Amino acid sequence: MTGLIDELRDGSPEFARLWERHDVQAAPMLTKTFRHPVVGEVTVDCDSLKLTDRDQHLVLYTAPSGSRSAEALALLNVLGTESVNASGTL
Repeated sequence: MTGLIDELRDGSPEFARLWERHDVQAAPMLTKTFRHPVVGEVTVDCDSLKLTDRDQHLVLYTAPSGSRSAEALALLNVLGTESVNASGTL
């Protein structure tokens, strides 16, 4: 990574100027919790990407690998759009 940054700094005075400013702020981590009738509570991290040419946002929902929420999402992926009744059976 250091080599790449050095190369970019050497090749672009603008990049070097911006890099030296250290004008970086961590984006706030947004989470949402959903309650599904079959798998129960699912908590996901939310990332939003702005699509400026379309005046839209793409929102990505992910769960940490190995978490209960990731397992619940994997189960929902298997179940797909199967009809589920209130007792949680197909």
